[in-house]
Amino acid sequence: MATYPQSITTGSTIFESAGYPTYPGGGYHGGIDTVHNDRLAYSPQAGTIVVAHTWDGHTTDPGSVESWGNYVVLQFGPNQYYLAAHFTQQTHHVGEEIAKGAYLGQQGQTGNATGIHTHWEYWNGGQSTRYRDDPSKILGIPNGRGTYDVSWDAEEPGPGPGPGPGPGPGPGPSWDKIPVWLLFKMARKGGLG
Repeated sequence: MATYPQSITTGSTIFESAGYPTYPGGGYHGGIDTVHNDRLAYSPQAGTIVVAHTWDGHTTDPGSVESWGNYVVLQFGPNQYYLAAHFTQQTHHVGEEIAKGAYLGQQGQTGNATGIHTHWEYWNGGQSTRYRDDPSKILGIPNGRGTYDVSWDAEEPGPGPGPGPGPGPGPGPSWDKIPVWLLFKMARKGGLG
């Protein structure tokens, strides 16, 4: 199996359960759904959070923004946005700067979701679903249902202490790129020594 450099998971494999623009059984699907071994999702691009939505806890109507559950929209270039959805909880705020490879959230099943995953959308041309484009262009994985071996971009080490993700040792942490909240969490758990 080929290995695809990307930054959306620390696991060495990723399962794509639904691609763009249709579900496996037919029907429109505006993004790509991924399931990660460690259930954690990381940012495929650096940018600024422009929407940090907290799910109301009960609405799942596909016609509502609540269908995405807890989600973020990040602007990473002029009229370039991505959405990452269905996190277990909201951990970000509008205006927050996010580095490529930074932690986005724990994969969940909030909103209209039939299983634990992250739903990714790429909006190329404006901050709206009418600008949907193939998310594989920014995720670094093929647009097709299946299981893929993945690794971190050589330019960006994996977050956290120790070796980077994937088989065998990888790059160590880049302490200047780890969010402050994660450093505090690591310190409380004794992970900085």
